[in-house]
Amino acid sequence: SYSFCTLLGQMQDNALPVEEDVVKPVAKSSTQPEPEPLWLDAWLNPLAGVRAFSACIELADLNGNGDWKLLIADAQRKLKVYSGTDLVLENPLLDTPCALCSFYTDYSDPVHRPAVAVASGPSIYIYKNLKAFYKFFLPCIEINPIEADVWSNIRQGKVTTTAATEVLEHAKENGVPLSSRSMEFLSLEVAEERERFVSECKNAPLIQQTVITCMTVLKKDKEEATGVGYLVVGTENARVLILDSQFQILRKIQLAATPVFMCASGLYDVDYRIVISCRNANIYTIKNGEPLGVSIELESQPCGMVRVDKSIIVGTMANVIHAYHVKGKKQYSVYLPAAITNMTAVQLETMRGTKACIVALANGEVRVYNGRTMINSIQVRDVVTGMKFGRYGREDTTLIITTKSGAIIIKMLPRLASLEVTKGQQAGPPPEQDIPLKVPKKTRLYVEQTQREKDFGIEMHRVFQRDLCKLRLQTARAYVKILTDGQGPLSYTGGSSLRLTAHVQGLGPLFKIKLNIQNTGLKSLTAIPIVFTYNKAIYHMWKPSMVIPVLVPSLVYHYEVAVRCTDESAGSDVIRVYVCSSSSSVPIITALVNMPLTDFLLP
Repeated sequence: SYSFCTLLGQMQDNALPVEEDVVKPVAKSSTQPEPEPLWLDAWLNPLAGVRAFSACIELADLNGNGDWKLLIADAQRKLKVYSGTDLVLENPLLDTPCALCSFYTDYSDPVHRPAVAVASGPSIYIYKNLKAFYKFFLPCIEINPIEADVWSNIRQGKVTTTAATEVLEHAKENGVPLSSRSMEFLSLEVAEERERFVSECKNAPLIQQTVITCMTVLKKDKEEATGVGYLVVGTENARVLILDSQFQILRKIQLAATPVFMCASGLYDVDYRIVISCRNANIYTIKNGEPLGVSIELESQPCGMVRVDKSIIVGTMANVIHAYHVKGKKQYSVYLPAAITNMTAVQLETMRGTKACIVALANGEVRVYNGRTMINSIQVRDVVTGMKFGRYGREDTTLIITTKSGAIIIKMLPRLASLEVTKGQQAGPPPEQDIPLKVPKKTRLYVEQTQREKDFGIEMHRVFQRDLCKLRLQTARAYVKILTDGQGPLSYTGGSSLRLTAHVQGLGPLFKIKLNIQNTGLKSLTAIPIVFTYNKAIYHMWKPSMVIPVLVPSLVYHYEVAVRCTDESAGSDVIRVYVCSSSSSVPIITALVNMPLTDFLLP
């Protein structure tokens, strides 16, 4: 029987085709050969039942023998370890995990077996040799003195519940951060419920616990894979903690918002940099334990971040990938057709130093980008929930994918695969841009007109401006005349302001004219007559006039008038609607209703 690693080696040597690979077509001639698929299918387990995100997937050499294992901190509170195609270990967890890391704690182990850190809630569980080794608990948040005094006085009976509520409300309005106990206390509206809550909690110690949001590893003094690493932990109260190999807090850095993604580079003993993206859509940088004053502001919240060489690549909820230099200068942006679900970096020296970024989209597409150029795209036919690129077994170029349905997909890059940007994939302007435009030759008339514009440019501009002002003046006068004659949709004559719309309904010979009248002024109008004029040889109206009792400002009044066509051979005509005024012979407003042709064949 063949082992998993032997099978992977044979697949790479034979370069088996993959049906799911879809290479984006590029402009090329029919004589060019078809590109080979980039990824090889190594393993697919659709019944794995895994619920894990990218932060909870890790690849580590647990036994120190060069056979790397796959570790998954499942949302079902289980730590699963895969070797090849087999699930070799499953440890229960005490809480739902949020991050998973592997790191080396010292150089004394000749076998070089790493420790595994699982972050769950406010705790970090450390495993060595896949056995529980240590539990680190986050320090409690400092309670504000105002809040501490309030609960101390409640415990001693110095203040009443009502007075304590007023003090806490005032502190909350002034921006004082309160504990969860005080927030729950203020959320109660009934006095009896507050009294009951105080009696239950006043003797308990006032503590506020935070939780872990993200975690990564920072090397201590060596860039090697087996170098000692320090844990870098981001917490809900907008802090970043750096823990040494003995799990003691070395540094506490306060940020402006809660961190969600972190990328650490460099050496703690020499020079290091930690790039952090937070919930307020800003990216902050910590250099040698001190936050830098410059931050990067995104247009929307981040949903993924990786570091590729000296670039920080961030995916946002606006379906855009932004690339920034580590010093903050923006390099480029890539707009995607679907939402970004996961991102992971490709950095392997065995691949000639190639550095790329893998992006998973909500439509099941997984793309590989080298810079702003898309190298390859595959379809996994499910929503990707987690991705990890690295060494698995004895293969250096393995991509681990977990999907929403719980499946595990393992793909590999062939040993001769190249992620370099080819000439056909080079990003930039389309080739049509290099084709010169057919500009006509300069004629003698063109040269004379050009010289005339140069000589009399000022005079020509003045004449143009004068004619433009005259046109504007004539337009304004015509518009005012329409309003004053009552022929527009709005009227401001006689100190009244009305809006009138009229349209016809029906196919004939019986029609219905619908009127919508609105008083847009500030005063009410009373006894407003409406008169209809029409060709009596064609139409007949039972009520050619009406009187509106009152028009209240801002209200829209609806009226209907019946019209009958009496002559089927006369065609159609226009019916005019006049809204009159008792104080003027000029109508307030006028509307024209274009009547349609009558269909006398209808019953």
